[in-house]
Amino acid sequence: MTGPTDQFAVRDQFRVTWDGVGLAAGCLIFAGMGAALVVRGGTADIAIGLLAVLMFGGGGLLAASRFLSRRPTLVLDAEGVRVVAPWPRSSDDDLWMDWNDIALIRVCSQDITAQGGAVPQWYLVFVPPHEVARPFQPPAPWRPDRAVRIHRTWDRTVEDVVAEARRRRPGITFDDRRPPGMRRAHVE
Repeated sequence: MTGPTDQFAVRDQFRVTWDGVGLAAGCLIFAGMGAALVVRGGTADIAIGLLAVLMFGGGGLLAASRFLSRRPTLVLDAEGVRVVAPWPRSSDDDLWMDWNDIALIRVCSQDITAQGGAVPQWYLVFVPPHEVARPFQPPAPWRPDRAVRIHRTWDRTVEDVVAEARRRRPGITFDDRRPPGMRRAHVE
């Protein structure tokens, strides 16, 4: 890869949301209750308390790691695209794609069943040349190893990423499967 001055990076920004506040409060409360059990003493209390501190304290830190990590989510440079493996995974797990291995950038969704309905999760997919001619058939239109989930917390929009990709590789095709009302907005 080229030097850091020639890189276009997409990073997660820290944003306070009600979901995040609820998750943080829950983790703090349950980790605090676990610490109180450890202080109280007794074999069962210490065991349950340590488990609660590890699960809720560690789980809260792991959930926040996406925002606390200094690693970007996506990097574009002169040689290609790198989808960065999230912390705590090693940078050896990053996915690297050469520009010659990318013929199309597609934004599409995968519906996830949640609370009795379907919630779309949006992905930015880097389609290789040999898969461009294949018909687009949801719900499995891509190989997950060539996709990155789009988050509202990104410091760049999808359009910024596509513009940078076109600067690096002129003529690359962009297939935007978002409904017209969702275009030009951060999606999640």
